[in-house]
Amino acid sequence: MSCAETELKAAQQARAAHARTRIAAAKAKRDKLKAAKQARAAHARSVKKQNAKA
Repeated sequence: MSCAETELKAAQQARAAHARTRIAAAKAKRDKLKAAKQARAAHARSVKKQNAKA
């Protein structure tokens, strides 16, 4: 392979790796937000139960 081809291949691999990390980061963010939403919902349910008892 020529030098240009090697550089092109390296650039493509770097772009692909960067895209994978972006996708993974987006998934982590989504999961974190989903967990926070579930925690808020659970808290709201428990508060509702306590208010019903009072």
